[in-house]
Amino acid sequence: MKFTLTAAVAGALAIAATTASAGVVISQEVVNTSQAGKRSAMQTVMVQGRKQKIVQSNRETIIDLDAGVIYTLSPAIKHFVKTPLPPQGMMAAVMAREGVGVGYEKAAGTHKEGGYACQDYAGTGTAMDAKLDVTLCAASEAPGAKEYVDFQQALSDKLKGSKLERKGEVPDGIPVKSTTVYTQVPRPLPAKFDPKVAAQYEAHIAAANRNPPTTVTTVTKIEVKDLPADTFVVPKEFTEQHLQPAITMMPGGMLKRPIMPPSAPAGTAPASGAPAPM
Repeated sequence: MKFTLTAAVAGALAIAATTASAGVVISQEVVNTSQAGKRSAMQTVMVQGRKQKIVQSNRETIIDLDAGVIYTLSPAIKHFVKTPLPPQGMMAAVMAREGVGVGYEKAAGTHKEGGYACQDYAGTGTAMDAKLDVTLCAASEAPGAKEYVDFQQALSDKLKGSKLERKGEVPDGIPVKSTTVYTQVPRPLPAKFDPKVAAQYEAHIAAANRNPPTTVTTVTKIEVKDLPADTFVVPKEFTEQHLQPAITMMPGGMLKRPIMPPSAPAGTAPASGAPAPM
């Protein structure tokens, strides 16, 4: 009897240890709609412990909270960019555009998405000249939800004091469906700006916002499994690239913007849009 009890306890501990180390793999469909039409792509979000990896068609992003770094990989050309966390400059702008800095408030509704009971949340954020309005439904009982939420909370803690600091709460669960609407925010114009040009600019912004770009991200599958350590490591054959510094002024008054390393051969359509909000 004593042996049986000891064996049972050992088995339970082994199961607990396995569960604690397990990661979550979230497959998503991302549909971007704009004036140029509609485009659909698949992406995968993997979380284990204090690391996350997002795999898109032409780009992979690894966030390592303990190392305090973000790696942006371009598998097609075997290049990567290393950025400190919290990011600044162009990388901060890219992550803001993807909704990383959006803080949420719990909404009144609850319903089901993809077979999962979920809680509605809403949040807003800004990215350069755009305002993000995000609605999502988070499933707290989905497989791997605790692992996912723990990472998002730890990421929020890392972003405190930066431009990506979240002002609201982290949704309690895996967002099984989210919708992001991007509306343009007009820049302030100089007092002596040509009135005709200013009117044209305002008309352009108003026209764009009548049919703003929208990204809908829907979970198609959730798996809980132990992920190999090299899932979150940059392959040895990849070469590090460096971003150019902040925007500078060129002779003649032209702006020279920072250049992101190419992420895919010319002609390859990027899977842009907001991944499952972080």
